[in-house]
Amino acid sequence: MHGKTVEKSQLKGYNENILYTIGGVKMDRITQSMLDAFQNDISLRFNDSSLLFEYFSNYCVVNNIYGTNDFDLDEITTGKNTQGIDGIAIIVNQKIINSTEDIDLLISLNQTISVKFVLIQTKTSASFENTEIANLFTFSKIYFSDDAAVFCTPEMKKFIELKDYIFNKGNKLKKNPELILYYLTLGTWCDDSNLNATISIGKESLKNTNLFSTIDFIPCGSVELQSLYRKTKAKLTATFKFEKRITMYSISDDEVGYCGVLPFKEYKKLILEDTGATKPVFEDNIRDYLGPNQDVNESICQTILSGNVNAFSMLNNGITIVASAISIPGDIATIEDYQIVNGCQTSNILIDNMDIAENIDELIIPVRIIATKDENLKNEITKATNSQTAIKKEQLEALSTFQKNLEEFYKTFATQDSLVYERRIGQYRNSDIPRNRIISISTQIKTIAAMFLNEPSAVSGQYGAVVKRFGNKIFKSSDKPIIYYTSALALYKIENLFKTNKIDKKYRRSRYHAIMLFRIAVSEVEMPRFNQRKMEPYCQKILNMLNNDDRCEKTFGGIVDFIISKGKDIDIENRKCFERKETTEYLLSQSRFLMEYLKTFNSIP
Repeated sequence: MHGKTVEKSQLKGYNENILYTIGGVKMDRITQSMLDAFQNDISLRFNDSSLLFEYFSNYCVVNNIYGTNDFDLDEITTGKNTQGIDGIAIIVNQKIINSTEDIDLLISLNQTISVKFVLIQTKTSASFENTEIANLFTFSKIYFSDDAAVFCTPEMKKFIELKDYIFNKGNKLKKNPELILYYLTLGTWCDDSNLNATISIGKESLKNTNLFSTIDFIPCGSVELQSLYRKTKAKLTATFKFEKRITMYSISDDEVGYCGVLPFKEYKKLILEDTGATKPVFEDNIRDYLGPNQDVNESICQTILSGNVNAFSMLNNGITIVASAISIPGDIATIEDYQIVNGCQTSNILIDNMDIAENIDELIIPVRIIATKDENLKNEITKATNSQTAIKKEQLEALSTFQKNLEEFYKTFATQDSLVYERRIGQYRNSDIPRNRIISISTQIKTIAAMFLNEPSAVSGQYGAVVKRFGNKIFKSSDKPIIYYTSALALYKIENLFKTNKIDKKYRRSRYHAIMLFRIAVSEVEMPRFNQRKMEPYCQKILNMLNNDDRCEKTFGGIVDFIISKGKDIDIENRKCFERKETTEYLLSQSRFLMEYLKTFNSIP
C-alpha cells in the first residue's frame, strides 16, 4: 500500500482540502477531517497518503486497545514492504513492550505475565476483500511460526525476536496469549457470508497452532474507524452503580465527597475499557505497579484468591478517586476527568487475578470519591493518601509541588515550538496542542537521564525501569527546572528533524545519544550540579542553539553524522547498538573530537 499518491477532488463546490482519494478510493469527508486532525496532532507531513492512513489506523486501534496514547507510533509500525501486516503492538501485563529487557523487568516484578498480540492490516480500498483478509491470516500465521524469514525489515526482526522470547518464557505465562487481528479499510462492513467463511478458516488455522487462549478478528470500515478515533479524544468518564455510599461533605455541585463500597463488577468499569485495556487513571504515573512479589501486594493477592469476598473490604485500605465532576441520579454515578490517586497496587492485582479468582465480581472494595476542580486540593489529597504507604521517596517526589512548579515553568516559554508539561495523564486530551509538544512524566525522565545524566543507553525500555535507576537523582526540589525543559526541547527538536527527513530516519535510534552529545558540544564547559545557579546560563546557551533552527539542524545533523562515522567501532547497523552501555561509553570517550568534526558543518564556531 506504500507509494500511492494523493489525487485532489475536482468536485464543484468542494474545498480541495476536503476530499481526496487514496489509492483511487475517495475518502468521505468525516474520515478525512479526522485524518487531517491526526496529522496536525502528530505534526507529521507524509508525501505518501497511504502511509499516513496506515499510521492513523495503527494509532486508533492501539490507543483503544492500550487505553492511552502514551506510546511511540514508530515502534508499532512494521516498516515498508512488510507483507500482510502494517502494525503490531505486543502488550505484556498492560504495558506495550519494545525490548526483551522490558519483558524481563515485568517478569521480575510480577513473576508471571499476561500477553496480548495486536496485529493490524490497513487497506486503502472501498471494500473488504477476501484475498486481503486471507493474506492477513496467512502472514500472521507465518509471523507466529518457527520460520518467519519471509519478513526482512528491521522492524519485523524486532517483533519476531519479542514473539520468540515470549514463547520461550512459556512457563511464565499466566495463560496462552490473546490474539487480536484488525483489518481496516475505507469501505463498509456488511457481514458478508463469503468473508465470514474466510475469517472462520483463518481463525481455525491459527487456533490449530495451540498458541493462543483467544483469537479475535475485528473488521473496521470508515464508520468503525471514525468511532475509534472519537474515543481517543473523548473525556475520561465512567458510569457505575454506587448503591452503598454516604456523603462525607457537600459544599456545592463542584465540591462533594462520598465514601462507600463497590463490588468489583462495578469497580472494574472505572479501571477497564470494554476492550479490556486498562484506563489511564493512575495520577501517580511515575509510580509503576510494583508487582505481587512485594509483601503488601502478596497479602492482597492471597486475600483475593481466598474466595472470601467480604474479607477484602475489612483488610484493604481501599481506593481514593479524585474527579472533576460527579453526578448521582439515584444509584447510578457518573464521574468525569478522574484519577485513582491511591489504589494502583490494589487495582492491578485485581486485574491480574480477575480471571482466576472465585466470585471476584462480588468482592467488596472500599472507595472514596472526591469531586473538585481545585488542582492544589487534588495534589494534596494524592500526597496525603500515599504518605502512609511504603512508597519510595522518588515516587512521592513526583507528586510534590515540584511537578506543579515544573508545569508552570514550561508555560513561561512562549515560542512557536514551546512545550507543555503533562504531569497528569490525559491533562491535555481535549486541547489543540499537538501531541509531540506535550511532554509526559515518562518522556521527561528519559530526556533528563539521557541528556544530563549521560545515560542514553538506559532509557530505551519501560520507564518504570528508568525510574528505578535514576529516581533518586531527579525531581529534587532544589533542581533548576530549566534543565528539564532543555532536555525535553532537545528531544522535540531532533525528533522533528527525523520526521521531516532532514536527518535520515533510519538513525532515529541514536536520538538520545545525540541530545547528550549536543549538550557536550554546545556547552563546551563542565556541567554544573543540578541545583547550582550556574546551571541556568549553562542551559540557556543550549536553549539558544536549539531555538536557532538553522544552527540546530546543522549541529544535530553533524552529531548524527559523527555517530555514523564511528559505525566501524560501535556497529550502528545493529538494532540494539544504542541500548548498550558500551556505545555510550565509547561516544563519550570520542566526544573530545566532536567539536572539530562539527566545524565542517558550520554549526558551532
